[in-house]
Amino acid sequence: MSTILAIDSASDRFAVGVDRDGERVIVVADAERTHTTGLLAAIERLLGGERPAAILVVTGPGSYAGLRVGIATAQGLALATGAPLHGVRTFEAIALAADGGGTVTAIHPAGRGEWGMQRWEGGAPAGPIELTASLPEGERLAGEGAGALGGTEVGPGERVRALLEALAPAARRGELTAGAEPFYLREPAITISRRQRAAG
Repeated sequence: MSTILAIDSASDRFAVGVDRDGERVIVVADAERTHTTGLLAAIERLLGGERPAAILVVTGPGSYAGLRVGIATAQGLALATGAPLHGVRTFEAIALAADGGGTVTAIHPAGRGEWGMQRWEGGAPAGPIELTASLPEGERLAGEGAGALGGTEVGPGERVRALLEALAPAARRGELTAGAEPFYLREPAITISRRQRAAG
């Protein structure tokens, strides 16, 4: 049996899942912002001591702290188990989950009243990743928060399921690009402390 692990920590709630030769189990966190305390425990419960054949991890855009926890956890597991690690952008995961063969605008909340978005067509990017305060009207929207705007709601659980359904076979065959670098829409809002500024 070959087990593929998927991790998505781009949202306030994380999701993890495994695919065991086509049989999938997905877990979504009950509470928000529990990545640091709950993610590794959820993975351990899902794997039950198994070594994954490969690890898929969502690399952003998304929550700065959440992405760092998810990617670092995935990197640590890959190092410890020897499993190859494959990063997938949030918008690709959304497009996979909302796939109907047509055009979709994948969206994700970016804070400060803004959204990240990218247009996809036929399963491929059809435009750049953008940061916007106003979403386009008359387009098919999919992503977190899209349901309230008349589109397709795609949260972390749906993204993890889509990753496993679409990419687990390619991961088993070793056909995915290795590596997982975080992708952010803007620089993190972290500054040098007053003490460091005074010392500098």
